Amino acid sequence: MSKILLVSDNETQKDLISKALTKSPNALICSLDETAIINYVEKRQVAMVIIDEEVESLDAIILVKKLHSTAIKENIAIAAIVKNDTENTDLLKLANVYVTKPINEKILTSCITGSLKLKKAIDTLSLNNSELAKSLYQLDVLYNTSTQLAGSLDKQKLIDIMIDGLEKSLSFSLSYVLVFNDEHNIELIINSLYGISPRLEHSLKLRAILSYKALFDKKRIPYDINVNEIKVIKNIKHPIEEYDLNILKFDNLFAPINIGEKFFGLIEVFRENDFTQEDTTCFQTLARQVSLPLENAALYEEIKNTNTKLEKLERLKSEFISIVSHELRTPLTAIKNSLEICLSGKAGEVNAITDKFLNMAKRNVTRLSGIINDLLDLSKVEAGKMDFKFEKTNINIPVEFIKNTFENVAKEKNIELILEKENDISLAYIDTQRIEQVMSNLVSNAIKFTNENGKIKIKTENIRENDLDKSILLGAQNPVFYENYIKVSVSDSGIGIAPEDLKKVFDQFQQIENSLNRKNGGTGLGLPIAKQLIEAHKGFIWVESELDRGTTFSFAIPVMSEKEKFITDLEKETLKAKTCSQSLLLVLIEEKKEEQNSFIDAIKQEKISIIRKTSNTKEVYYLEENKNYLAIMLPEADKFAQSFIEKKIESILHNESEETQSEKYAILYSTVLFPDNAQDATELMEKAKDLLKNKVEALL
Repeated sequence: MSKILLVSDNETQKDLISKALTKSPNALICSLDETAIINYVEKRQVAMVIIDEEVESLDAIILVKKLHSTAIKENIAIAAIVKNDTENTDLLKLANVYVTKPINEKILTSCITGSLKLKKAIDTLSLNNSELAKSLYQLDVLYNTSTQLAGSLDKQKLIDIMIDGLEKSLSFSLSYVLVFNDEHNIELIINSLYGISPRLEHSLKLRAILSYKALFDKKRIPYDINVNEIKVIKNIKHPIEEYDLNILKFDNLFAPINIGEKFFGLIEVFRENDFTQEDTTCFQTLARQVSLPLENAALYEEIKNTNTKLEKLERLKSEFISIVSHELRTPLTAIKNSLEICLSGKAGEVNAITDKFLNMAKRNVTRLSGIINDLLDLSKVEAGKMDFKFEKTNINIPVEFIKNTFENVAKEKNIELILEKENDISLAYIDTQRIEQVMSNLVSNAIKFTNENGKIKIKTENIRENDLDKSILLGAQNPVFYENYIKVSVSDSGIGIAPEDLKKVFDQFQQIENSLNRKNGGTGLGLPIAKQLIEAHKGFIWVESELDRGTTFSFAIPVMSEKEKFITDLEKETLKAKTCSQSLLLVLIEEKKEEQNSFIDAIKQEKISIIRKTSNTKEVYYLEENKNYLAIMLPEADKFAQSFIEKKIESILHNESEETQSEKYAILYSTVLFPDNAQDATELMEKAKDLLKNKVEALL
């Protein structure tokens, strides 16, 4: 039933309007008190106001003006009763409808009914729009919250994101989340508009425990908990005021939080205003949405913990191998020296039987020393502590040396050892000692597993990237390929390797089971070490074999340009800088190839100096796109060094000659710092090149 307010002191009109309203479900209120009238409208206690133009105790125009803005805001119709010949245009403009005197009952009834129907329609539309706006807002919050949830793997942050989403979409008064990180780490996270009393805090703890136990009913609960085990985390917005137990009478929503099929926690929210069905749906959706990210976070945490344990075990293993190897090496050296003294006769005469046993001991000491050296090499390679001395060298030199070294060993088994080398082999950046180590392993294995009267062929050749069969590059992870390679292969006519064993030959401590292998023994470390040494050269090693038809071990090392070698060194130094939390500076200088007064040549000839070189400093001169470049790498250089070098270059460039009054050199330069400007070697070079391009564009 709608209430209609009549402002009139005409009793006849009052009776007429009252009689007209008896035919409709509306109530009439009469008032001539301006304050009361305004109060009725502001508090939305009436649906319509009817004002008589000729009311004597009030100014109808002033009253309508006072009511106008509030009436529009609250959707309250204003009707005016005016004279038939009225000239009060202001009143007619401000009123929604008007009825002329003498009043026609049917017209008045129709006017009131129409206005009230219009008000109802507008109120319904407004309510629908309000609910639609609220639904759209909640959908927007759900979308934004789900996006944030997908971007985190931190369980605590995920809970915070969920609570923030619920606060935005539901405007709750208080919420609590009971979180089981593990049986010894149980948290009650309370988010409240106002402070909470001690007894309310205790009650929330009890409520959370009871709700938790109720979830499992007669099933076995995951954890037994009591009030004292719960750690409370409070986030209070306005601590000046305080909630007490009465907040537990507010409307509430409750939901469990699961990680997959495992229980993780529960959440409950309270609000003074009742929750709608849309609110409930929004709440349940958010409680479900957080489940999958929490599961991902739990898996990530588990993987992270497992990796930490594995890294620790790997480090302990390497340290153990290193310590044991060093401890074994010292007494072995003493034993070996003692045996050599005995065999030389310096300790007394040696008869034939004694000589036989002393030589047997010496051979086994030598074998044990080899095993220890393998273990030490393995631990160095894995720890990244293996030292390499790369030089541009002809690979035929170390290959031929190993062939000559093992020639007599092969002859003892009547094995023919052949070297087929390409005379115009390309020069490559190699560590000769490490290549000899790889070749020694491959050739000794070939001799070991080749029967008497067999044949072993060593071959070196130039190949291109397209000649590499990339399907057999065992264990190559995200390989970087170069245009040209040097390939070295060792082929034997031995016992071969079964297809199912081919993938295991480069695994640590792995020996292929066969009678000949058991006879010769070994640690199974030679090939894994060889693989890591070749990979340190940016190369690949692989094996091809057939049972009883022989085996071929091959490796390929890239033929790098000076620039490519510089980038590999830069990669090594950036990795070292990252491990040691240090910085690294790259300086790149560019000038035209035909520049008469060459800045780069002056640096080459040491006529000018922009840096103080150390043993770690590396530089490269190269030609690209008809321009000369100089790249300089300075490990451990910081922003201060960067600024100093830039100022030094600028001072040289603008050191004007007294005669020509012109700049001495014409170059472009850039400096980039790891990790401030880039995160790896490739990105450092690209960033430095981009800065040069930007300088060119700025000049155009």
